[in-house]
Amino acid sequence: MYKYVIYETWLDWVPYVAFGVTALVFITFSIHALIMRKDRADHLSHLPLDN
Repeated sequence: MYKYVIYETWLDWVPYVAFGVTALVFITFSIHALIMRKDRADHLSHLPLDN
């Protein structure tokens, strides 16, 4: 007849894990950009991306 949908308990953790992975990637790229040497940053800022 009528059945309720019962989620597994591990499904509650998926948004937290996804947020954690996204935050970790963002923090990693931010730290990498902050410690990048100035000549490398200038080189990357002048790359021709329109081709």
